Amino acid sequence: METLLQALVGILGLQAAWVSSQVLLQSPLSLSIQEGENLTINCNSSQSLYALHWYRQNYDGEFIFLMLFRKGGEEKSHEKLTAKLDAKMQQSSLSITAAQPSHSGTYFCGGEAQ
Repeated sequence: METLLQALVGILGLQAAWVSSQVLLQSPLSLSIQEGENLTINCNSSQSLYALHWYRQNYDGEFIFLMLFRKGGEEKSHEKLTAKLDAKMQQSSLSITAAQPSHSGTYFCGGEAQ
């Protein structure tokens, strides 16, 4: 039996969506997928970042740190998660391959301004 997974997307920019006149935008804002499907969440910054973080908030409210980028052009993988940060340090994507119920939650990108 397939399980319906839901992922909400949020913005975490040092506790706010605005970081010294910088804007972080994530897309899509929400999505539902079936277990085993792939998904990609994008995070775009209006300016170059010093660092970019990805987090997941579980339904019990716990925040789980996923990845940190401090160099443009990086790509990191951990289990079924893969994230990339472009060379200009303005665009990032987080992909989940063959999603499982443990991947359900709200995903956040956070940025540190230069």
